[in-house]
This record gives sequence, structure tokens and C-alpha cells, in this order.
Amino acid sequence: MKLLTTGEIAKQLNVDRDKVSYALRKLDMTPSGIAGNTRVFPETALSVIKQFLNTRAKGIEA
Repeated sequence: MKLLTTGEIAKQLNVDRDKVSYALRKLDMTPSGIAGNTRVFPETALSVIKQFLNTRAKGIEA
């Protein structure tokens, strides 16, 4: 299982890191672990965050 930082998630989704952090807070997602001072999330979080951001972009509050 590959673990991703918020920056890596943002890069793959082509959005700002702040948007990813916002989505993580709103979705109440907890990190899979911490590498140094950095939160890491499973690769499966990509689809959840992408769906949340797409829903928000359409003006629908999740």
C-alpha cells in the first residue's frame, strides 16, 4: 500500500494543497500514519477526496 502526503495528493489531483487539507478536515479523515512531521494517507484517499472536491465544485455541499 502506497502512502501519500497532502502535497502528493494535491499534485495528482491538480489542485492546491489547501483544498486537499480542507477536504481531509471536512471528511474527518485520519492519517494512516505520520512520517516525521508529515501526515500520510492511503492511496485510496485519492478517490474520496476527488469526489468531495468535484461535488463542491458543482455547488453541492457534502
